[in-house]
Amino acid sequence: MKLILGIALVLSLWSITPLVSSNNYLESNIYSTVNVSEGDSVWTIAARHVSDKEDIRNLVMAIREVNKLSNNAQIYPGQELKIPVKKL
Repeated sequence: MKLILGIALVLSLWSITPLVSSNNYLESNIYSTVNVSEGDSVWTIAARHVSDKEDIRNLVMAIREVNKLSNNAQIYPGQELKIPVKKL
C-alpha cells in the first residue's frame, strides 16, 4: 500500500513539473556586443534587449552563461559582453 501511495505521489509531482524550460537565447549562435556603462548590471542590459512579452530572466541567464559569469559576478564599465540574439 505504501508503495502504491509513493508511486502516486511521484507521478502527481512529475505531472505538474515542466519537463523542459525552453530558452531560445541559449540556442542562438548569433550575438550582438555591448560595452558596459557605469551603473549597468546584467539585468539592465538585458532589459534593453527584450520586449515586454518576453521573460527577461531567460536573457539574463543566457548573458551570464555566454560570458561565463556567475550569479554574483560583477561587471565593470568598458567590459564587452556578448548578448545572444533570440533564435526564432
